[in-house]
Amino acid sequence: MIKVITIIGSILGVLIITGVILALVAPKRISVKNSQFIKASKADVYNQLRFMKNFPNWSPFKVQDPEQKYSISGNDGGIGATFSWEGVKEKSKGSQTIVALKENESLKIKCNITVPFEAKPEYSYELIEKNGGVEVVQNFDTEMPVPSNIFGLLMGLKDKISATNKQGLELLKNVTEKKFTANVVSH
Repeated sequence: MIKVITIIGSILGVLIITGVILALVAPKRISVKNSQFIKASKADVYNQLRFMKNFPNWSPFKVQDPEQKYSISGNDGGIGATFSWEGVKEKSKGSQTIVALKENESLKIKCNITVPFEAKPEYSYELIEKNGGVEVVQNFDTEMPVPSNIFGLLMGLKDKISATNKQGLELLKNVTEKKFTANVVSH
């Protein structure tokens, strides 16, 4: 019996030490930067980004959960405009609010995720005119306190966030270029 208790104690000790080491080495912040070239005007790209009513058209989360319910409050397209969602397939809930705008140049959004975990990531978008279009540079940043940082490291969360954000930028490109092309043809 003492041998079994010693083995169990040793295993628990190793698990605790491993957990402490992981908590110390796992990043306490995740930052992801992606970019996408869009063949459209800065104004068209900026308006796709700043109007919350447009978000479902290019949201990777809406692709993952087409039945997602959402609402928009505040002055859509302005500081304080908020997009709130509740997932159906993906049990998620939260909101994202525009906190800074620079006309046709940049915007910043703060999220407040409450389900399935609590998080407050931030997104910023910078629009750079070049080569007959716009490069959209998206920065994602969030705190990862212990023990979330351990799970984030073990689950490859940074890579998953990057893949989701790339998908969103690709959808943004498709929607914006389609609209831009339609506007050019009609004029």
